[in-house]
Amino acid sequence: MPPSASPPARRHWLLSGATPLTLVMTAISALYLISAFQMSPLLDNGRLTASFFPALIGSIALVLCVAQLVSQQRASRDSRSNESASTETANDDASSADGDASSPLFSPALRLMLVTALYILAFSHLGYLLSSALYIFAVMLLFAGRDKWVSKAVIACAISALGYLLFEQLFNVHLPTFELSALVATSGG
Repeated sequence: MPPSASPPARRHWLLSGATPLTLVMTAISALYLISAFQMSPLLDNGRLTASFFPALIGSIALVLCVAQLVSQQRASRDSRSNESASTETANDDASSADGDASSPLFSPALRLMLVTALYILAFSHLGYLLSSALYIFAVMLLFAGRDKWVSKAVIACAISALGYLLFEQLFNVHLPTFELSALVATSGG
């Protein structure tokens, strides 16, 4: 190996792989959580208000994003320490760099965060029932595969309907609903 050859320069962990997307998702989750807290207090006379559910979803999304960032930082630190400790040849270094480049851009955790962000965005437009059913269905597909998708869709609808009844009847929290007339009025006008 000629003395002028050097291993390829690694980018900072904040700029490599899926980390930029995770940072964007973290910012979106934080903004959503802030807006949920600005809607109204979470409790009113000991009862949950309409801002409780968005605050819960925003909190979960933010925690998942931060956990993903910590995981990505640790993985980057571990790979840097492994690279500096190894005394492999230039060919081995090139193949490990290729391995880093071919690693999947969307890890399962990142896919979950992306689906959750889409759920957060769709919640106020599609209403609780439709957006929650789609979210639960997508999460089941992510973690359990695409087989038996019809039964997964039925289960997602049932869970969504039970959640709706729980919030509407037990907690007396009115959740947004999908209104086709509002959609037609805005698109036709």
